[in-house]
Amino acid sequence: MFLIISVLMQTCLNFVIFSYGLWYFLIDVLYLFLPFGLIPTAIIFVTLVIFKVPKPSNSQLERIVGRELYLENGADDRPAMRTVGHRGAGLDAPENSLAAFKICEEKNCSYVEFDITLTKDLVPVVFHDTTLERTANVKLKVKDITYAELMEIDIAMNHPFKEKFRNTKVPTLEETVVLLLNSKLNMFIDLKYHDYRNFFQIVKVVNDLFVKYPELHHRAVVSSFYPSLIYLIRRNNPKIVCSIAYRPYFFSYSGYMFPEGLGRRRARFLPKHLVNLMVDKLHSWLLPKVTYYVTGISLILLHKDFMSADVVMNWRRKGVRVCAWTVNHPAEKQYCSKILKIAYFTDTLVGEGTAHAN
Repeated sequence: MFLIISVLMQTCLNFVIFSYGLWYFLIDVLYLFLPFGLIPTAIIFVTLVIFKVPKPSNSQLERIVGRELYLENGADDRPAMRTVGHRGAGLDAPENSLAAFKICEEKNCSYVEFDITLTKDLVPVVFHDTTLERTANVKLKVKDITYAELMEIDIAMNHPFKEKFRNTKVPTLEETVVLLLNSKLNMFIDLKYHDYRNFFQIVKVVNDLFVKYPELHHRAVVSSFYPSLIYLIRRNNPKIVCSIAYRPYFFSYSGYMFPEGLGRRRARFLPKHLVNLMVDKLHSWLLPKVTYYVTGISLILLHKDFMSADVVMNWRRKGVRVCAWTVNHPAEKQYCSKILKIAYFTDTLVGEGTAHAN
């Protein structure tokens, strides 16, 4: 018995040694003909091709936002997009309200942007912040209250024109979309993600919305700071035109503005803050090299203080259109429109004629 066990162990050991040696022999032979980095490069390339979501056609994009500004003099079915009312131009009327969207239409602004988030009872509503404090002086989080409770709150409380827009309510996603589809306004739908537990619910809300209102494929762009949201939405429905919003240090700091600098840290716990910084670095590196390609985005929405002619040209060479946000100063509007030849998001439509005058 001992002899049998000894022979079996020797056989197994010989097999392991033979397999181990054969593997390295084949690798050595292979590397005689192929550069060392070619194999992992090929693996990464094939993986990206497999998981890539194809971009919508350029003609579909142009049905929503028109031609690029620098091509505007060519034959065109629709004027080039110049101005997008950010949250419905939230300085002119309470942001993300039906009143704001109606004013945009009255002022001949053909594009509006609005944000969607979920209430405690998972009703999709049009609202930007995590809390109601900035707009309504109420220290409550939207994700912690029901839609019925939200309807009791006036979001015009802190607006400069609050007397004119008294008792303004947060609209639902559906009533907002119906209003805009019945108007001449096209839309940018920005996805807010204030509760990780509702990540897949947000994806479902958007995909269900495009099933119920197929006209949105030619009237709306879906956007988010989170590429994972965009990827899952487009993976399910590649016909949806999407964009990714970007600013430096989004994951680690709450703000980014010249000349003030960065806002407060999102994480007070130092190790978590360091992780957030690493995520920002990785995201900034991947976005123009890998992320835009895999997600199949058609537009990139860039912070105005990150904008330059070189940045615009680099994205244009990738076939991705650039928009700036949030541009409120008249000089910045003219720079975007006349020099960079790109559209911009703005909080006010005051002075738009001057910004686009020849």
